[in-house]
Amino acid sequence: MDVEAVLRGEGRGLTADDAARLAVETAPGVDRARAAQRQASAGAMRAMVGFIPQLTLTARYTRLSEIRNGGLTTGPTIDPATIPAIVAGVDDPDARFLWEQTLTAQADLANYTFPVILDQFAFQASLAYAVSDVILQVLPAYESARSREAAARLQVQVQEREIGLQAREAFYQYARARGALAVAQSSLTQAESRHAQVQAFVEAGTSAPVDELRLRAQVAATRVAVVRAEAGVRVAGTALGTLMHLEPDTDVAVGEDLLTPMPPIEGTVEQLVSRALAARDDVRAVRRIIEAADHAVDAAEGSRYPHVLVQGNLDVANPNQRIFPQTSEFRESWDVSAILRWSPHDLLNGEAQADEARAQRDSARADLRALQDGIRLSVTEAATTHLAALTALEAARLGVEAADESYRVTMERYRAGAATVSDTIDSSAEQVRAQLDLVNAAIDSRIAHARLHRAIGASEQ
Repeated sequence: MDVEAVLRGEGRGLTADDAARLAVETAPGVDRARAAQRQASAGAMRAMVGFIPQLTLTARYTRLSEIRNGGLTTGPTIDPATIPAIVAGVDDPDARFLWEQTLTAQADLANYTFPVILDQFAFQASLAYAVSDVILQVLPAYESARSREAAARLQVQVQEREIGLQAREAFYQYARARGALAVAQSSLTQAESRHAQVQAFVEAGTSAPVDELRLRAQVAATRVAVVRAEAGVRVAGTALGTLMHLEPDTDVAVGEDLLTPMPPIEGTVEQLVSRALAARDDVRAVRRIIEAADHAVDAAEGSRYPHVLVQGNLDVANPNQRIFPQTSEFRESWDVSAILRWSPHDLLNGEAQADEARAQRDSARADLRALQDGIRLSVTEAATTHLAALTALEAARLGVEAADESYRVTMERYRAGAATVSDTIDSSAEQVRAQLDLVNAAIDSRIAHARLHRAIGASEQ
């Protein structure tokens, strides 16, 4: 089996990008990050509700106990039947008439009682707007929630790229295992061919039996290497299939040409570090978290000040308590208030919340510094490894050409009687090592490119 042909791909199957896409689509970690984003979006929506005046609608039914109301006046009650006798002694007709009317009115008032309405129905609409809170608390809290929503959205992208990198690495490790299997199978084919040739020479009496025994042992050892390589393919395939959530025992073909040069990543190490610090989603997410903490500090500090509210109420009640005398009918009344409210508890609680928000902000700032240090190290390491991998790939290609030519010459010399079986075994081992070096160098260069690509925060592979 031609190892280079295996590395060139099978003309069908998956590429590393396909593996990354399938892994991202089915990754639980990405689903969890998206759920956190939805939660942050709901928090931003809840914070925005604070800008809307608060409308409260109330309906109430009340049953009152029975009581006995007094009259409108106090003192002895006047019997209307006695009024003519009282005023009969007044000589002046006008005075008698005036006195009679007065006593009659007094008697009516003294005997009048207000009706007691025992069933009360009331409907109230109250509209309140916290003017000061909107400026000092609601607006900063809304900005904080929006920043956290943006951070959660960036965290989704961070998780997608982490899963994508894991899938690419698993794909390349699977390709490495298949390449190692191809090397082992090719080595077994060659070993069996050499063994058959030497066995013919031994039967013809031109080679010693010990040569045939040595080659038989090499064939057995090579078969063991094939079995181990097959096991490596199964393990790597299981790891890749698990990340992509494929059905067990799904056959995955490698459709990517692993020897095709990858697109270059231009720039010095310092330029790549600067690019990473500016472009990486995790850095941007932490900066958004710091912004959210800043706004949370403003909101907490704003809660310490007096609260100014404007409130209006509309009451529709039967009977309406504000209307005298009461009647059994629905009547309307309204009121508007400007309220200034403050409590020492607001000051103490607001300061405690502000201290908590400041601590969260300081923690996020420390996380940002640690992340920046880690990015600088990872980019430097990835860039250095990437350059070394490209150099090793070129050397491995030359090594394969040299080992193939050495093996060809050794076999010709052996057929001509100028080389021993030991020479052929050594030459074969050198060829196997060169082929494995090519497989490993090709895979290492791809993994190094993917890691550098992720380290600098590039958007696409």
